[in-house]
Amino acid sequence: MRMTLLRSCYSAIVIISCTGCCIMADTVREPLDRPNILLFLADDMGYGDLESYGHPSQESGPIDQMAREGMKFSRWYSPDVLCSPSRGAMLTGRLPVRVGLYGPARVFEMSTSYGLPKSETTIAEMLKEQGYHTGMVGKWHQGINEFSHNDGNHLPHHHGFDFVGHLIPFTNHWMCDETKIYIDAPDRYYCLLYYNDTIIQQPLSHRNLTERLVEDAKSFIFDHQDEPFFFYFSFPQVHTDMFSSPKFSGSSKRGRYGDSLNEMSWAVGETLSAIKEAGLERNTLALFLSDHGPQTEVCNEGGSSGILKGSKDSTWEGGIRVPAIARWPDTIAQGSHSQAIISSMDIFATAADLSGGKLPQDRIMDSSSFLPILTGTSAEHRKVLFHYCSDRLMAVTYGVFKAHFYTKPAMNLEQLATKCRKGWIPTGPYHLCFSCDPPCAVHHEPPLLYNIGVDPSELSPLNTRKYLDVLSEVERIVEEHQKTLVKGDSLFIRERALWLNPCCNPPYCMCNYDRTLYLKELGLS
Repeated sequence: MRMTLLRSCYSAIVIISCTGCCIMADTVREPLDRPNILLFLADDMGYGDLESYGHPSQESGPIDQMAREGMKFSRWYSPDVLCSPSRGAMLTGRLPVRVGLYGPARVFEMSTSYGLPKSETTIAEMLKEQGYHTGMVGKWHQGINEFSHNDGNHLPHHHGFDFVGHLIPFTNHWMCDETKIYIDAPDRYYCLLYYNDTIIQQPLSHRNLTERLVEDAKSFIFDHQDEPFFFYFSFPQVHTDMFSSPKFSGSSKRGRYGDSLNEMSWAVGETLSAIKEAGLERNTLALFLSDHGPQTEVCNEGGSSGILKGSKDSTWEGGIRVPAIARWPDTIAQGSHSQAIISSMDIFATAADLSGGKLPQDRIMDSSSFLPILTGTSAEHRKVLFHYCSDRLMAVTYGVFKAHFYTKPAMNLEQLATKCRKGWIPTGPYHLCFSCDPPCAVHHEPPLLYNIGVDPSELSPLNTRKYLDVLSEVERIVEEHQKTLVKGDSLFIRERALWLNPCCNPPYCMCNYDRTLYLKELGLS
């Protein structure tokens, strides 16, 4: 059993070691002939976190180089304000409320039997039908176990991913802190590292985590360089707790957050270098984006929304407008910029457009291809977006206008500074107001209306009496939307099924299969 695990975990290393002799000089496919799709997803990164998005002290890195070599988006929106619903919506091309990604827990918790429904079609499953090889590494957060502590019935290989490397099934929780800044030792309950569907570290170690993810990505690229592939690189950065390897510790003027971001940027650069080395640049669309806004309440351990109001868990612009970059040499113009309204859900339809696939016909899809934006044949995409908190419709984007039916609290910089001067303690309030219901969600009648083309910071609400035509059209749009809205069964319920908690060796739940030991037992060192 153990030898099988060891061989499955590190067969990728053997692939890496022989790639020098098997890399093709160039691909025979044309750029638009089923191009590879490489999706980088950051966790909790804010609109203002990157140098290329205006941060004054964050170091420039490969992510910023990606922006210079490709297209930067200024109105890209996340489908939700928290991790699980945003990522599930991106993978399925459907609003979270349609999929059932809502409820009092707001995300998939560790001790729940629920996960992303297998009745939903993911990007990976759609692309597999078109002959794509699919793979992923990093954070999942779409459910783990269903019946026992180790069945893994909700893990990625049940949702269309052929290759699953090192995987964080839950999230990089602050309870995984190894620095002893906040806690004495990581909590094994939250801190897990899998390889495919098997726990290999409990609690996980951050020391070479990013390096492992990069090695997985490179091995996948070189192994599938002769055929179209989809690879989902889902970073644990920059979610608390902050971490970086010794190589990047102290690398940023910005402190631990900047160190972590720099290491993530390095990983993006290493992966893109592998694409270039394999001769696949002209055949690969690379996307980089964040799953939603930053967790500003955690002070220096959190990111920046830039000039935007709000942060993670709010439908103010700072909670839902995210940095996004696309790179595709010879297809996307270098240094280009798009102000088109795009949702992360649109990746599904764009992938279908590129691969020759089709959107599912038996359900309502919320995804629309932005391929014309990438190729420069159009400057316009969407006009309308619906912004939910759980199953509550909070706001609607309508062109340059945004109407808020409900809002949640948002700290200004002065309020944040007052809070942060007192020091952030993880056991304190992690969100300003977690619920999506009143009194956390304040109702507005008439809606608060902003022209976010002029006022992206949402500082000055418009006099609604002068914009009755806009509000009337928004009301009509909402009525039409609600006619088609069939909610999925709520999946984010608070379930204390403790027997479902992942455990590598009951009842101890502690293991660390060291790489040196792996190689030695495999006869490779």
